[in-house]
Amino acid sequence: MTVTHRWLALSTLGLFFFMVIVDGSIVTIAVPAMAAGLHVPTSQINLVIAIYLVGISGLLLTFGQLGDQLGRIRLFKWGTLLFTIGSALASLGISLPLVLGGRLVQAIGASMTMANSYAIVTDIFPMAFLGRALGVESIFISLGALAGPGLGGLILAYLSWHAIFWINIPLGLFCLIVAWRVFPASSAPAQTPTIDWPGTLWLITAAASFYVFTSTLLTQAVITLLSLGLFTVALVQFSQVERRAVKPLLDFAIFRHPLFSRSLLASFMSFIAAYFFTLLAPIYLQVVLHTSSQLTGLILMIAPAIALVANPIAGWLTDRYPQVRVMQWGMVLLVLAEIGLVLSNGQHEPWVLGSLSILISIGTAVFSTPSNTLTMSSVPAEQRGMAGATNSLTREFGMVLGTTLATTTYYGSLSVLAGRAALTVTGQVPQHLLHAQSVAYLAATILLVIGLWLIRSRKVMTA
Repeated sequence: MTVTHRWLALSTLGLFFFMVIVDGSIVTIAVPAMAAGLHVPTSQINLVIAIYLVGISGLLLTFGQLGDQLGRIRLFKWGTLLFTIGSALASLGISLPLVLGGRLVQAIGASMTMANSYAIVTDIFPMAFLGRALGVESIFISLGALAGPGLGGLILAYLSWHAIFWINIPLGLFCLIVAWRVFPASSAPAQTPTIDWPGTLWLITAAASFYVFTSTLLTQAVITLLSLGLFTVALVQFSQVERRAVKPLLDFAIFRHPLFSRSLLASFMSFIAAYFFTLLAPIYLQVVLHTSSQLTGLILMIAPAIALVANPIAGWLTDRYPQVRVMQWGMVLLVLAEIGLVLSNGQHEPWVLGSLSILISIGTAVFSTPSNTLTMSSVPAEQRGMAGATNSLTREFGMVLGTTLATTTYYGSLSVLAGRAALTVTGQVPQHLLHAQSVAYLAATILLVIGLWLIRSRKVMTA
């Protein structure tokens, strides 16, 4: 594979990763328009979001396992085709069942590509360039995580809601063409693939119950408790099934390597903490500081703009210096930024928040790039699909859990201060909002400190 083809393949993987992540959040801003167009209540449109997120989370490990058996590039091509077909079905918008069917097909295709993307990058790049390669892919992931609502709003300003789906079709076809022309050919599978169906079913059950738990936490106590119980049972059953399986979705022996397990757990902490800022920063800017929507959007775009530069530099650092050491530098920056958010009191804004956004973006790049590199390079080649899928699953669960913890911590503190249940920021005392924000960011700081401790231990440094 030539150097040009290698970097073109990386750009294609990144572009598709961007589309898959954007499609997880772009629908949120289109909920009213979709409800009106499909003649259904807005509550039913939430199923369009749920079926996509649950489908991806429940199938990631299955397609990581299949990628290790059938070939990761083969799975990526199939996933790209399915995602494009699903986008076409959803874009028709004839009825809600058709849109849901399209979203399910999208989710299956997305999980195929996400499960194998990290492993493909690790396969096609020499170890000396792996940090830089994963740093470039991280650019697309960072942009995708932040661009969904903004891109959706831009599309809806000029086109109907159907466009948020059909815009994927030309991009998907482009990625598919490049994959067929540039990616290395997949060899024929050596044996009939084995799918761990019991493990898959329990993981889907866990993903679905976890989504219900997080969605009803502040509003429906009975459903919350029932879904939490089902989630716990599903996790226990999944663990037992995987320990007995001949070819498990998740081989727990992979966690015996301290570089893999501790790096993955520290990443999980950082994913959770990241969504505290994602949720609370817009509230702080618009409700506490009364910043205009235009200025709020510009301030929130600082982080992804900095990521365009920070991620490639982080990749270079990862290839040049000890990866664990670079991770520590990044985590220290994240801890310092989070402490700054705890101390934010509305003074000298928006300069303070803008500066902290820059620090967060740099810290995230400097931590996540070597973390991804360590995660993928610390396992045998035949387990890279499993490792990449586990890494993606960690991000998905971290996103949901981070949103849940930020919401419960923030509104829980606000309720205590207000002396009554507070489920909205409208009409709240500004000082109460600032105090609740500080409590929430303090919780995120604790998570990041735990992550720093995980990668500062002697066991990791000497592994």
